[in-house]
Amino acid sequence: MAEHDYLSAVAGELKDDDRHRLSPRNGNWDDNYVAIFAMENQSYDFVLSDSKITWTSMGLGGSAKADRKSKKKKKKKFGGMQEDKNMGLLLLKDVYAVKIKRNRKAGQQEGDGVCMGIALFTYERKDANKLREKTVVLEHPSEEVCRKWATRIEQIISGYGQRPKRIKLFLQPHAGNKKIRSIFKEKVVPLFILAKVNVTFAEISKDGFVKQEMAPMDLKDYDCIVAMGGDGTVNKVVNGLLSKTQKEEGLDVKPGFTPAKATLPVGIIPVGTTNHIAHSVHGVDDLVTAMLHIILGHTTPLDVCSLYQKEKFYKWAFNCQYGFGGNILSFTERYHILGQKRVDAAFLKALTKSKLRPYECDIQYIPSPSAAISHPKDRVQCRTGCAVCMGATPGSRQSSVYTDSLQEYDPLAVSGTSSTIIDLSKESPWRTTKGIYLNVAVMALPGLCEYAPQGISKYTHLADGCMDLIMVRNVERKEFLRYLKRNGNSKNQLDFPFVECYRVKDVQFRPRLHTTWKHNDHDFEINEIQRASVNSRLTSISERSLEVIDDLSLNSDDDFDDDDATLHSDSDKPNSETASLGESNSNDPQEPNKNMQNVRQVSSAPASTYRMTLLEREVERRRKKQRDKEDKARAKEENRIKSIWNIDNELCEDLDLDFRVHAHLLQVYGEGVSPDTEPEENKLGCIPHF
Repeated sequence: MAEHDYLSAVAGELKDDDRHRLSPRNGNWDDNYVAIFAMENQSYDFVLSDSKITWTSMGLGGSAKADRKSKKKKKKKFGGMQEDKNMGLLLLKDVYAVKIKRNRKAGQQEGDGVCMGIALFTYERKDANKLREKTVVLEHPSEEVCRKWATRIEQIISGYGQRPKRIKLFLQPHAGNKKIRSIFKEKVVPLFILAKVNVTFAEISKDGFVKQEMAPMDLKDYDCIVAMGGDGTVNKVVNGLLSKTQKEEGLDVKPGFTPAKATLPVGIIPVGTTNHIAHSVHGVDDLVTAMLHIILGHTTPLDVCSLYQKEKFYKWAFNCQYGFGGNILSFTERYHILGQKRVDAAFLKALTKSKLRPYECDIQYIPSPSAAISHPKDRVQCRTGCAVCMGATPGSRQSSVYTDSLQEYDPLAVSGTSSTIIDLSKESPWRTTKGIYLNVAVMALPGLCEYAPQGISKYTHLADGCMDLIMVRNVERKEFLRYLKRNGNSKNQLDFPFVECYRVKDVQFRPRLHTTWKHNDHDFEINEIQRASVNSRLTSISERSLEVIDDLSLNSDDDFDDDDATLHSDSDKPNSETASLGESNSNDPQEPNKNMQNVRQVSSAPASTYRMTLLEREVERRRKKQRDKEDKARAKEENRIKSIWNIDNELCEDLDLDFRVHAHLLQVYGEGVSPDTEPEENKLGCIPHF
């Protein structure tokens, strides 16, 4: 039977001690759950206990042809299943569903048909890390026996508390180049339905959607949060979950605070382009493997970094790169029309002589308390059950710091003044390094991906409470290519003399930018010209207003003197005209008000606009053209001296960032990289061979 091919016996694989342990009569068992089932046309005596199913052969059925076929089959490792020719074992913790198998005819619905036996849904390992779903069929004609066994098995597996039953899933429909919606309907939903998992999903439609969705959400209504997408989707979900957790705990997210652990575990279904987060947690970039880890409840702790920009919280993240890593992501988004080839095109573009540029940086860091016994160059890789990660305790501190040959941190140089009160008797934990680097990486995960099967930082651990700071100094392009090639093979890329690496707790990154330019500051010139024009207009209006007022006052004085003289000279012969004039001057009190209104009207009159000549217009046009040319040159020079941050495969234009790692802050579904993993290599065909 084709569906039972995976149950081929591994002849001679079990030892005598294993045979004694697998015997159904050794251990706690119930006579009510002892029955005879057929498997691969052979009859076995099956015993069901609270943790496993064991069976021994009754020597009935089978054929010589089937025995020869079973001997030729390759040896496979099963999830919790061990078997030889006459006996076997299946752990119930590796079974995620059970159903009664029926032979249905056309038109019959679910639950109809003749009972054929019990179907147990478990998994097998295709290799050290990749899992595949498998079905074990125990054949029995009695529906009463099959129903009793199925009910009991369902009760046992439903009692495993670490398995999620209510999931909130965030789907990124634009991740990678795949048809995400069809994958979700055809692969993800059926497997969750089979495992009786209730899924509530939401499609990410814009930036900030996850935080908006989580803000009113009650986390107690779900058992886990799942991100289906690439590294950017995982980053958004983790940021939303951790930010909501801090808010519910009443914590103010600021530099130096101790965050609360996430209240729910996070599942990752990788469908993006690189998927370095999922690859580091699962050991493989595979959708089915990720789903089986979620359904079975396999969790592992992770360290998370908090990022700050100008003393304000920026975001949570895992891996960050500045320089070459940021340029690759920038070119990848530019070449999105190339599909799967866009990453190769971005590599080639970033490696050209015009784009492969070094950047001046000032980097300060605090070495990890465990730096004296653990270092990125110690060649200890993180594997399932890693002793380094298991020994890391959140919040542990040591008084001693790791000393190196670099320049020590000078608090007076940072403060900029000698009047600051600083206790210089205490040794500062900060170390600083200044230089010109091609790439700077702050890694909390190994960063496994297609182009680095063993990791961008091979010896970074998942949950040791530390980050690895890796800096590649400015070297020739040929030497940098050698460094990149070692990311794709088993050689240690940190052994080069131009590569600096440290295991740290805190990092402060500051790019060193030029403060002066060789170009004219036309903005300053324009502001000065506008300011001078406004001042001249105000001065002109003020002078004209004063002139009008002076003229009016002079005219008033002259009229008064003439009238007075006329009255004195013609006192004996009064003139009617002069008398009427005198009456007019004495009986019209509104005359001064009219004069003041005339003054206001003249003072408020708009200044005449100046019309430029053709020559002046041509001169202004040429000046504007020269300004635009110099602005482009200045922007080009600015782009040459600064790069961009790649934070979990998302671009960040804020350059001044501070990093701090938090141990065991998050639980993620996965088991890490298996110790039995065989080293993989990637020839990096996009890089020319030298």
